[in-house]
Amino acid sequence: MRLKRLLLMSVLMTVMPFTGLAQQQILNTQYVFNRLLINPAYAGIGGGLQASFLYRKQWSGIDGAPNTQVLSMHSPINREKTASLGGMVIRDEIGVTTQTGVYITGAYALKMSDKTFLSFGLQGGFLNDQSNFGELEGFADDPLFVADNRSVFRPNFGAGVYLYDDRYHIGISVPNLFEQNFQQIAFQEGADIYPFVYLDAGYLFYLKTGWTLDVNTLIRSEPELPLQFDINGIIGIRNLVWLGLSYRSFESVDALFRLKLSENYYFAYSYDISTGPATLSRVNAGSHELMIQFGLNRLTRPRGMKRFKGW
Repeated sequence: MRLKRLLLMSVLMTVMPFTGLAQQQILNTQYVFNRLLINPAYAGIGGGLQASFLYRKQWSGIDGAPNTQVLSMHSPINREKTASLGGMVIRDEIGVTTQTGVYITGAYALKMSDKTFLSFGLQGGFLNDQSNFGELEGFADDPLFVADNRSVFRPNFGAGVYLYDDRYHIGISVPNLFEQNFQQIAFQEGADIYPFVYLDAGYLFYLKTGWTLDVNTLIRSEPELPLQFDINGIIGIRNLVWLGLSYRSFESVDALFRLKLSENYYFAYSYDISTGPATLSRVNAGSHELMIQFGLNRLTRPRGMKRFKGW
């Protein structure tokens, strides 16, 4: 029994530095299909009601490894499709700690030229951080732990800007504008939320009739951590199937798949192969991510654009 407890603590201590004990927003692989996950200025893209549900199981094979669920929705709210509203519910769980974020998102787009638009977005809501240390077998009587649930609420706000046309996009966002503390036990590392910045850019190439290549990069800057970046390329085939590869620095190589199920429904799956610390790579079977998307229509947003890279 003592060996089991030591193993559990070893895994938690290994995982904490890389997940922030779920305090920092986990970067999902399939943000490339729904950028509302990283930038509130994306609200309204697609021209009609868009909704998605995402499930991520990180580091399969490790007890207590992170898993994430995200429900998001957004839509234009005026005839010109320049003003949009949306919302997200994000749930991250690692070990005995669960963090839930609930956000309302708003965006407004300015027409810069016939095909180019600049969108400004804001989001506001709250984070709830809950830990139940009593679930750690054998630690209920340890003075460092509290056997009962502990729950902390904090407000949270974010902002973003998104410049786009039917071929390219450039976005910058700060999902957490203010530093916050959720530390619940003396040695709990990474329990603070720090402001971090996403810089997102991409370009869509038309290869031949019905075929496209979408090339993207995402840079994440966070205090006291190395600069993290993603590079990915996604082949689209007749607007029905998408196949892609992505590399995330210090973390993983990812394979992506997306399928159009019907006029309004899409299914996406991705598999991440860990390239992080050797000790972590040897004890997990990669990360899985599933997403179901619904799009009411594929009208452009705002009016004047013939097509948009995404929906």
